[in-house]
Amino acid sequence: MLMKYSQFLKKAIILLCLTLTAGYVQAQQRYYCEVKGTENDLSTGLKIILDFGTQIPYDIRGDLSTKLKLVDEKGKYINFNSMVDAANYMSARGWKFQQAYSSVYGEKNITHWIFYKDADNMDQAREGIITRSEYKRLNKNPN
Repeated sequence: MLMKYSQFLKKAIILLCLTLTAGYVQAQQRYYCEVKGTENDLSTGLKIILDFGTQIPYDIRGDLSTKLKLVDEKGKYINFNSMVDAANYMSARGWKFQQAYSSVYGEKNITHWIFYKDADNMDQAREGIITRSEYKRLNKNPN
C-alpha cells in the first residue's frame, strides 16, 4: 500500500509541475516593435525610430517622428551607425528579428525591420528602451 501511495504522490507532483509550467507559458504574450530607418542628408545621417504601435510614427511633414527616437537615461539621443547597429541594440535587450521590408513615404525610402519579444506585459518587453516621448512623460513629474 505504501508503494501505491508513493507512485500516486509522484504522479501528483509531476502533474502539479506541468500545470504550473503551462500556466506560466500562457501568461506571456508576444509583443512587436518596428525599427524604421531613413537616410537624411549627408550632414545628419541615418534617422532611426522605434514604433511599438502606441503613437503615430510620422510627423506633420511626413518625416519619421523625433518623439520615437531612442534616448538614454539622461534623455540624450542614441544615434545608430546603421540598421544593423539598431538591430544589435534590440537583440541585446532580448528582441528577436522577424522580417524586413522597405517602403517609400513622402518621397523618402524607409527601411522597416520587425522584431518581437515574449513577455508578461509591454513594460517588461520594453525594459531598457526609452523613446523621447516616453522620457518626457516619465520626467514630467519627477516624484
